[in-house]
Amino acid sequence: MDRREFESIAPELRDNIVTTVRRIVGPADPDLPDDVAQDTLLRLWTLRDELDSYRSIHALAMVMARNRAIDLLRSGHHDRHLSLDGYDSPDPAYDPHQALEYSEAGNRLSGILASLPSAQQALIKMRHIDGMEIDEIASVTGSSSGAIRTMLSRARNHIKELFLQQNMN
Repeated sequence: MDRREFESIAPELRDNIVTTVRRIVGPADPDLPDDVAQDTLLRLWTLRDELDSYRSIHALAMVMARNRAIDLLRSGHHDRHLSLDGYDSPDPAYDPHQALEYSEAGNRLSGILASLPSAQQALIKMRHIDGMEIDEIASVTGSSSGAIRTMLSRARNHIKELFLQQNMN
């Protein structure tokens, strides 16, 4: 499935996902349906080359969304937020010791990225590796620019949290 085809079905899938998740979670968390919809569409985007092998992309999306919503409700961790302010990357050109520390941090970061949920990996990849603009990602996922910014922020915060946990061990 190419980008144009995905963009054409994403808005309808998003609406159906939001409706389905609202039925599951009720008024418990008003932001959860949008988060799950975006997460599901990101996961579908990562599977876009394989989507033609499924009989119903709609059914796949609904199952993925339902499972994600239930997982988030069970974990209770869907609304954690941290700030990345004040965390600048060191310049490895200062001295060899700093360069080594920077390299080790990069290796840890690569491991952390690999451990992220696939939707967060896809979002980070689209934005920071593929260089896609927020509006492009929003178009692909059928989300708003604000929702993409929020999901990126949450993904970055998750990365920061995992990175800090590794530094404490």
